Amino acid sequence: KEHRWAHPALAVGVGLLAVPVLKILWIPNYVFNFLTTFTHECGHALFAWLTGRASLPTVSVAGGGVTVWSDPHFSVVLMIDLIPIFLAWRSRSNKLACGISAGVAVLYPVVGWFGAEMLPIAGGVLTECLGAAACFYVVFGVDLKRPFERHLYSAWGWWMIINRGAESIAMKHDWNSTRVYESGLAAGLTEDLHRAQEMLGWAPSSVLTVVLVMCAVAMPAGVLAGWVARKRRE
Repeated sequence: KEHRWAHPALAVGVGLLAVPVLKILWIPNYVFNFLTTFTHECGHALFAWLTGRASLPTVSVAGGGVTVWSDPHFSVVLMIDLIPIFLAWRSRSNKLACGISAGVAVLYPVVGWFGAEMLPIAGGVLTECLGAAACFYVVFGVDLKRPFERHLYSAWGWWMIINRGAESIAMKHDWNSTRVYESGLAAGLTEDLHRAQEMLGWAPSSVLTVVLVMCAVAMPAGVLAGWVARKRRE
């Protein structure tokens, strides 16, 4: 039985309170920023590959990162499509799983090939929000050998949400990002949002609202999924 100080709900609260403290301390601040940047850049690369664009994420130990991707190639889409084809063959004894995998194998080439460049651009913040949700899923839904890890996962989840949410709020007051840079926040989101706004043709406030909604949903979605997983085990 886990010690009471490692209760998932307590870990969520401790993680939230720890974020401003960790930002003051250099080593934890550096580590969490590096991990978040790495997640962000890998998200760009992941969604680029899913839309047929060869991509390579890079992260600098000095801070920041850049991900580049090629023009779309149908051969990349076909290569990735081998995964659901293999899963359909592997699960052929399970009609439901086989049917779902086969459906994905049929639809993915169309979606992947005609996927807009908007997906790789949005992939960074999408993956950060999914990563934050995954952190809170671990806090509530995974039996950890070292209970103090719950607090670390919670802090990282809150870190990604707070960084991106705070950037978006600052950009609501200053779309040109001057306030973001002056605030000391990691400014990795600003260029992505400018490109997304230009590509979609939306008002800046609409793009920022979407990001804020994603940040707001990440924590409760992860907690709910983790709680359901734990109850099913019990």
